[in-house]
Amino acid sequence: MIKGNWIGRGSSMGRRARAGMVGVVGIAGIAGVVAAAEPALPSGMAGQLIAHYHMQPIPMEGAWFSVTYSSEDAIDGAALPARYAGRSHSAGSAIVVVETPKDFSALHCLQTDEVWHFYGGSPLKMLLLYPDGQGRSVILGPHVLAGESPQVTVPRGVWQGSAPLSSSAASYSFVGTDMSPAFDPADFAIGYRDELQRRYPAFAEDIARLTRAEFATGPLDHAAAAHVEAPALHAAVFSAEDVPKVTMSPGLSLQELVGRVAREARTPAVSIAKFTLAPGASSGLSFNHRAIEVFLVTQGAGQVRLGDEVTAVSADSTVFIPAEVKHSIEASAGSLLEFYAVSAPAFAPEDYVLVKP
Repeated sequence: MIKGNWIGRGSSMGRRARAGMVGVVGIAGIAGVVAAAEPALPSGMAGQLIAHYHMQPIPMEGAWFSVTYSSEDAIDGAALPARYAGRSHSAGSAIVVVETPKDFSALHCLQTDEVWHFYGGSPLKMLLLYPDGQGRSVILGPHVLAGESPQVTVPRGVWQGSAPLSSSAASYSFVGTDMSPAFDPADFAIGYRDELQRRYPAFAEDIARLTRAEFATGPLDHAAAAHVEAPALHAAVFSAEDVPKVTMSPGLSLQELVGRVAREARTPAVSIAKFTLAPGASSGLSFNHRAIEVFLVTQGAGQVRLGDEVTAVSADSTVFIPAEVKHSIEASAGSLLEFYAVSAPAFAPEDYVLVKP
């Protein structure tokens, strides 16, 4: 669910929203967002609530929302986990939301846990799709003894979408959510129907219902499918020394050189990051759902695990990793290990699964 900082404070809405969307949706997705028309104000109680709270449509996601709280305290990006890419955040935010069968919350993914609260109207049916390929539906509502929950927490990295349980034209759900740290546009990724149905075939029907036509195809094909031209990329020359390091875990840091949220070279097609592993440090065992990865070792020595096979690596080693292959890389006890990680398409948090630290 989109959080308070999408609107931001005062007139910063357009600048911050567009900056965030380039990083998490991909360049081709922007044209569809900008061109999308605002939905008509619903009738009945839904419309009255929207008017009372001066709600606006949530970009891409589609429900109605209004910010009710945004902390004035800020958390420095260096103090936040690596998934926030060094970006500072407000300490917390809260919103109120109205959903209707038409104005539902489309499937999306966030980098922060989100707590949902039920206030009134129809119970809300929520679809949750987990990084390990599992999924489930939960009902946010007041009837606790009937299996509904008045409060639901959606963990970070989980795809979530929702709509009123009642499908009648007059039905609506009045709910709220809060997050800490606060929502930031760069923490948001919209779900594409074809990609989610491929990864979660058992939920294909629900995914179709909770995605909109403009996000039916993935970001690499979206511009062609929508018959819009993606903005041109800009050539750039820069040094890795000019790109700040982000500490991901003790002994592991990276510099994002090219990719969805790179400072100098943003693209959804490919990502390149420079990694540094302290002696004895490990990347942790993980895999990527979509991307092919290549590690190019430039300094030091260590070992790479690919599935059940462990192989020594040193300067000039090349490691090729197909999608879905579990892998890790570890520096030798007495050696600083540096390598470049290349991913195609570009790395996206929703495609990454950490098996164990």
